[in-house]
Amino acid sequence: MLHFKGIENSSSLVQKGFAYWQSKCTDGEIPRWSEINPMEIKSLLPNLVALHVHYDPLDFVERITGDAILSRSHANSMGQNWRDYEGRGPGSAIWNVMEEVVTHKQPSFHSIPYVGPHQEFMKVDTVACPLLNEDGKITRILTFVDYLPTDESDSIDHLITNDTSRRFVL
Repeated sequence: MLHFKGIENSSSLVQKGFAYWQSKCTDGEIPRWSEINPMEIKSLLPNLVALHVHYDPLDFVERITGDAILSRSHANSMGQNWRDYEGRGPGSAIWNVMEEVVTHKQPSFHSIPYVGPHQEFMKVDTVACPLLNEDGKITRILTFVDYLPTDESDSIDHLITNDTSRRFVL
């Protein structure tokens, strides 16, 4: 099940990334990788992950990971198959989100608790957007990620019971 509940309340960075992806959807079609111009989203690049989608078997490989994400991650996972990467393989929450994006050919938004090397309490807003190749197959996922301090208005009960609240390591 894809999730969009709350995207209107997400960070401005995630909203800008999603709006950019939507601006490339001509005639309701998913944009192609060739339509993405990094110069048009220069301010979003530190918070961007570009995944390549492999099939038979399904796998994801990070090809581009922005500096803001790398600085908040346990390790640099660029170039590694998620299938073989601890915490990101089949059955993990992050794998399931990306698999849904590929299967349903729709973007997916999540606001999740932060899990990483920093001790601060943070949450992560993210939207994963599919991209097609020239043959109309989803071969990339463009993901915009923003790290936010958790404010006192976010109750633990909300984070635990909210359907969009999934824990995964970015």
